[in-house]
Amino acid sequence: MTAIAPSPPLRGAAADRAAPEAVVPFSLFDGDGLRRAWAALGLGRRTPFRIVWRCALASFVCYAPMAVLAWRQGLAGAEIAPTNFFADFAAYVQFLIGLPLFLAAEAIIDGSTKEAASEFFRCRIIRAEDAPRIERIHAAIARLRQSVWPDVACIALAYGISLAILVPQFGPDPLPTWHVHGVGDARTLTAPGWWAFFIALPFLNYVWLRIGWKILLWIYYLYHVSRARLDLHPTHPDLTGGIGFISEAQGRFALFILAYGLSNVAAPVGYEIAVQNYDFTIMPVWGPVVGFIVGAPLLFTLPLFMFTKQLYRTRKRALAAYRERVTEHSRLVETRWLFGDRTASSQGEIRDLAEQSTLGTMFARIERMRVVPFDLRSFGQLLGSTLGAMATLLPLLHTRGETAAIVEAVGKLLGQMGGGH
Repeated sequence: MTAIAPSPPLRGAAADRAAPEAVVPFSLFDGDGLRRAWAALGLGRRTPFRIVWRCALASFVCYAPMAVLAWRQGLAGAEIAPTNFFADFAAYVQFLIGLPLFLAAEAIIDGSTKEAASEFFRCRIIRAEDAPRIERIHAAIARLRQSVWPDVACIALAYGISLAILVPQFGPDPLPTWHVHGVGDARTLTAPGWWAFFIALPFLNYVWLRIGWKILLWIYYLYHVSRARLDLHPTHPDLTGGIGFISEAQGRFALFILAYGLSNVAAPVGYEIAVQNYDFTIMPVWGPVVGFIVGAPLLFTLPLFMFTKQLYRTRKRALAAYRERVTEHSRLVETRWLFGDRTASSQGEIRDLAEQSTLGTMFARIERMRVVPFDLRSFGQLLGSTLGAMATLLPLLHTRGETAAIVEAVGKLLGQMGGGH
């Protein structure tokens, strides 16, 4: 477990205002199974150089043996065919692009969530009386991430997903593929097929399932924080009571969305269209695309509504208090300016106007306060990664002449929605 470096000691009044740190440092990844494996390989440190080496090693181990085995078994050629391993661009996307992106996303997510958890303490958003309870959540997450059982479950599920993809290829009417060869009951896995379904795909699945498990831990943490009595500040410039850093942390999950969309949605769908000649208009093809576009941004937006109740109450109380204060001050200023002594000092008038302007600014800021700690920039990052991953399908659909049909269908849908209003 990596300790947070202590700040230089403060003295006097500054020491009383020193921002506290969590006794149990927060992390979603430190000390888990994969981190220990990287450390055993000398790649445990979270430096850019080590992360690049992790990505390169993982891609090489997953893809290179398949390529060599496919070449030696004659599953290569210049034609675009399901039996040609080198025509399977889904494998390129999954193991040469998606897998490195997952590993890079881990480092970014780990850093951003650590920083957000630390901000709750440094900014004193978590009250002193609730700090021990949140510390216990930190300790619980530390035990969960270091336990062997989540890794065992992710590995088992990774193999389950891999085998679920493989089973139909031994069905009564299987499509040709480089994974399996032979006919009827004599169908067997090819050499690259063995590597794909028992090494490469399970590892890829494990990596994204592991991050998915960490996302659940992060949501669990946010839930418990949102249940504490937070010290929110309605006049804070971030317009979310001082917890706008949560929005920034959620935006950092955009790289994970991009990696998942490319490797688990765009690549398989593209392979089905280009190599297996599936029609994009059938639900098994377009369904995952639509589900991903809708579900991916919501996965990281909906948990933030857990803070809405406290933000709404804070905004409501502050509006009432400031409305009363602004009204009282406005009445006082109007009395002095409109009906008071005209010989009053200019310094007093300037002070009254300055205070009136300040109160107006603060009141306007409270009125604009959001009740969900999320901003358009972070949502744009999530949505951009989602649409960016799916945009890789557009050239393929265009070459097949299906983009016009898609645009027409979307136009009809929007027209019906507009007509309904």
